[in-house]
Amino acid sequence: MPPWIGPPSIGPPSVGPPSIGVMVPNYNYARYLAERLGSIGAQTRTPAALIFLDDASTDDSWARAAPLLAALPCRVTTHRNATRVGRVLRQWQAGLALLDTDLVWIAEADDRAQPGFLVTLEARLLAEPEALFAFCDSAPIDAEGQRTGKDSKAYYAALGDTILGADTLLDSEQFAARCLCPRNLVLNVSAVLWRRAALERALARIGNEADSWHNAADWRVYAEACTQPGRVIYVSTPLNEHRRHAGSVTGATPAMQHYGEVVTMLTRLRDSLGADPARDALMRAHLAELRRLWRLLPSGQPAA
Repeated sequence: MPPWIGPPSIGPPSVGPPSIGVMVPNYNYARYLAERLGSIGAQTRTPAALIFLDDASTDDSWARAAPLLAALPCRVTTHRNATRVGRVLRQWQAGLALLDTDLVWIAEADDRAQPGFLVTLEARLLAEPEALFAFCDSAPIDAEGQRTGKDSKAYYAALGDTILGADTLLDSEQFAARCLCPRNLVLNVSAVLWRRAALERALARIGNEADSWHNAADWRVYAEACTQPGRVIYVSTPLNEHRRHAGSVTGATPAMQHYGEVVTMLTRLRDSLGADPARDALMRAHLAELRRLWRLLPSGQPAA
């Protein structure tokens, strides 16, 4: 870990309420910016600062964002890459360097949040000084903003673990074992409110490896964060709305590349958590199902 990170300090500030900063990474999401920035402005807990990060968009994102950002009730900073970086974690690293707040919300430009998102997760973090981050359930929405489900609880429980059926608190190792393996159950980073120090340490430890992660970048950060002692908070109310569309990172990633990142993540988690026959069997079954769904089967083998 770089020496400038300093010793662990994940608790809340000793004086006054924590400050909240919002990072909005954007690439060609002009059509969603009114919803995204509007949902930030509508929060019942006003953030102290917002950084809008545009990764050299080729649509009219910059023009669309300008009046919306000017209307927000917080300090706003903008940063526009001259050429596209195209790496999620590089954008997060850059955004974090431009924020000076105690808590950080990475609010992806194509998502939305309910007005009580910040106040609810902040309260839970204040009540749990050892928590690394808090996240809530997410409701899926389509490209036009219509909900396609009321929450994500069926997905969470699909492999038999119902821990995310209600509000819960897990220590970091338990969370990694039950909610990051064999699948990442933090479905959308927009659903997370971070303690800055926990996110900062995780990104610093990843360092230049950030260039290697694309579709599973957020999963990699949660796993790295959970190597720190602490807790993870889950709020079962779907205060986040996660947009699913063909232009998302997931939708645009080749299946083989996505699969390779999943394999790498599960290998890392197994190395960290240790061998466990039941968990290993779930990993193998999950990988087999992905190969079937994504048609990554040996030549001549039927896809179903």
